[in-house]
Amino acid sequence: MALTLRERNRLAAVHHIITTAMDLFDEHGYAEVTVERIAAAAGVSPRTFYRYFGTKEGLFTTDPHTAVGGDGLKPHLDPADLPGTMRRLVAAIAGPPPQDGVPRSEPWRGMRYVLEEPAVRAAVHAGLDEGSRRLTDLLTAAGVPPVRARVTARAYWFGVYFGSLEQWHLDGRVRPLLSYVEEALAVLGGS
Repeated sequence: MALTLRERNRLAAVHHIITTAMDLFDEHGYAEVTVERIAAAAGVSPRTFYRYFGTKEGLFTTDPHTAVGGDGLKPHLDPADLPGTMRRLVAAIAGPPPQDGVPRSEPWRGMRYVLEEPAVRAAVHAGLDEGSRRLTDLLTAAGVPPVRARVTARAYWFGVYFGSLEQWHLDGRVRPLLSYVEEALAVLGGS
């Protein structure tokens, strides 16, 4: 689906705000940077910031496509192919930017803050909980018993996705993230 000019502009604004915030965090530290400072540096009002992200921690959890009324997660979720879901999700975030003319923020640039800042980590975990809940619902709708659905969903979201991302960052990002996902899938017996 092609984005309208307005949607492209909104998506570009979201990415610009994220990039500006990460630059400020890197320069001044997460705790020293306020929403108002981010908004001013990005050339938007604090109200616009809050509309897109809700909180400062929302910079790490908001799907940029929700700013244009989309759902960046839905096209990748397939309860019949969870290994493929994880691969598609990582590829969609890390892959080359789509040919829609919208500049992107660097994927996972803020991972350092996820590891170091308790409020950010808690927000990311809440986002992972939501993704896990959505996947649990899809699995149970597909006939998977509730306990198996919940454990499977959490194993994939927290174990494969987040565990891979965390280790990739801790290792210095020297290998492609997808190779970590493949290792994690092997642990779960997924191929």
